[in-house]
Amino acid sequence: MERFGLKLPNIYGKKNYKLTLAIPLILYVVFFFAIFVWPTVPLGIDFKGGTLIIMRADKAVDAAELKNLLSQNFELSDLKVTSVSGPTGSGVNIQFAENKPIAAAEAMAEIAKASLAAGNTAGALEGASRAVDLIKQFLAETSLPPDPALAVNQAELYIIEAEKNANEKMQNLIIEKFSLGQKVAFQLREVSPTLSASFWQTAINVAIFSLILVVIVIFLFFRRIVPSIAVIACGIFDVASAVALMAVFSMPMSLSTIPTLLMLLGYSIDTDIMLTSRMLQRREKTPAERAYDSMGTGLTMTGTTVAAVLVMLLVSYFNQIGVIFEISAVLLFGLIGDIIGTWLMNAPLLLWYVEKSRKVVA
Repeated sequence: MERFGLKLPNIYGKKNYKLTLAIPLILYVVFFFAIFVWPTVPLGIDFKGGTLIIMRADKAVDAAELKNLLSQNFELSDLKVTSVSGPTGSGVNIQFAENKPIAAAEAMAEIAKASLAAGNTAGALEGASRAVDLIKQFLAETSLPPDPALAVNQAELYIIEAEKNANEKMQNLIIEKFSLGQKVAFQLREVSPTLSASFWQTAINVAIFSLILVVIVIFLFFRRIVPSIAVIACGIFDVASAVALMAVFSMPMSLSTIPTLLMLLGYSIDTDIMLTSRMLQRREKTPAERAYDSMGTGLTMTGTTVAAVLVMLLVSYFNQIGVIFEISAVLLFGLIGDIIGTWLMNAPLLLWYVEKSRKVVA
């Protein structure tokens, strides 16, 4: 069999073909170690909340110097600054969990609202006043009306204004410090902790529900335990390989990568169903030859998909389209895992199963 100019040997025609199972089994351990022990997968702001400021400019900005500048002028928790570069320009991604004075003001405003609801007007006025005092560095005016309800409402408006002014101050400071001029663009993304927790729980529920449906469909389709387990194990292997490489390259788990991982699971199942159907339902040739022929078809399918994903990866890199770059990178990670999982784990398991079934029948 020749694919993409390469003559591929029939690894399934050898008596020791089962030894190939050692490779995916070892990788399984490595993948889960990378995911859960070290370096682990970081969560994006979609799932842990916070603020992300994406800056793009014509000149490079030193990430370490920028982080030091922001730390000196703002009280930002979990501050991370990463540089981004490409043929069309440079920039940085600034991510932080919260602006501490603004977060403290929000908490104080909630206390003031609770006092107002309980009829404690004096506590409401005091809470509103303390909330405004915490953020007055970002405000031009900080007067509050004497009415408790109006004071609490005005304090909440001041917090919104302070957050906007703080982000604008941050952007102006960056432009001035690094002499970026007018050829600079900022994009702001904010996710509250409550919303991010809701996103994360929803994503987990969707992933679990999808996996359950996949398992049910596979068992109904094949109605055999071993082939069904092999297909499911290969699908999990593909997803694990993608997530492990995300951990290695510090790519965050986000609302764009979760659907990509589910898409990888579907692609893996599609390839494995093709292999399993040929191995179990066809009778021409030997089982080893059927596995070998299936590998040729599967590698052609995966090869064309990899080529398309590489194009998407390069286009998104040159144009600095972050979301598309993450999606294409995760797809590429998973497709590499699919080649290993399908042809070094699933195919040998199926061949072993078919050969044992023949011996039992004989």
